[in-house]
Amino acid sequence: MHNAVANYLHFMCAALVKFRQTGAIVPSQRFLIEKMIAPVPETYAGRIIELGAGNGALTLRLAARCPEARILACEINPALARVNRHNLDRAGINGRVQVIPDSAEHLLSEMDRRGQGKADYVLSGIPLGNLRSDRVFAIVDAVSRALVPGGLYIQFQYSLMDRKKIRTRFQAVRTVPVILNVPPAVVYYAQK
Repeated sequence: MHNAVANYLHFMCAALVKFRQTGAIVPSQRFLIEKMIAPVPETYAGRIIELGAGNGALTLRLAARCPEARILACEINPALARVNRHNLDRAGINGRVQVIPDSAEHLLSEMDRRGQGKADYVLSGIPLGNLRSDRVFAIVDAVSRALVPGGLYIQFQYSLMDRKKIRTRFQAVRTVPVILNVPPAVVYYAQK
């Protein structure tokens, strides 16, 4: 219980300092996390990229659900990235989850430039609604390049305002509401 309270406090402090980066004042709850990870098979053994990993609420659940997967968790806020790594270490999850304190655009462009392979799944909690339109398109373009053909981009938001931007790069987009999350959210499933 103490660890959960500490995680919430770390996240809230980071959100208060850099709300435009964080996009929320509390980490994702289990209802949202379950919708985000549902399409990833428990037996999946490939690469998963998580963008906007925050304090690791989704990272931990994804790593537990998919014990054979290699997860690359990207978090622009170095304090949250440290908390994420600490939470993974406390849970005994190391080696197959790498936490990178960097921007999504930079990480994905570097992976593309170096030819470091593509992923079947990109999960994102980046608050697209807080970003300029050109940055949203840059992120969505980079995600598209990072996915294999048929790969799945899973993005959650607290509004529908960026759905058209995602549809410009992904023709098959399904939107699912998560009413029980606080605040209510939507999850986009966009297939390449």
